[in-house]
Amino acid sequence: MERTLKVVQARHTIEDIIFRYADAVDGADMETVGRLLHACTVTLPGDVVLQGGNAIRDHYSRTVLFYDREERVVPYQRLACSPRTRHITSNLIYDFDTAVTTADVQSYFTVYQTLAGTSRIIAGGRYVDRFEFGISGWTMVTRRIHVDQRGDMSRHAQAAAPQGGTRV
Repeated sequence: MERTLKVVQARHTIEDIIFRYADAVDGADMETVGRLLHACTVTLPGDVVLQGGNAIRDHYSRTVLFYDREERVVPYQRLACSPRTRHITSNLIYDFDTAVTTADVQSYFTVYQTLAGTSRIIAGGRYVDRFEFGISGWTMVTRRIHVDQRGDMSRHAQAAAPQGGTRV
């Protein structure tokens, strides 16, 4: 019974991190993305590796296209612009170790973007995450992003050299 309670509590906290990440990206709050992933290594498509919250925040701030209310592309300014997206995360699958101190979590994501009154799915894929439980609670330590269905992302992200990241 004790393990079951630990799993239920862990799932709740892990879901909160995963869903807050999507909300922060969609809300143009890359500082929160950086805080949520402060101890994380993110591997993006193309094997670009970002280590730590500052590198992740800086990369997203630089490569995601942000829009003002008139849908003009503008530089990133926290909470004052928008990528005009909705990241929908679903189908979470958990694999906890026996002691409930690590968790491998796989989930699906779908990204919608709305511009000029039209919503389109621009990407779909999987997150493969690893979480660890430590003194400060549950923390995402790795995230591998797999884009399995790629739509027109030309109005969502610009190609960028992996400043603050490396290619593996």
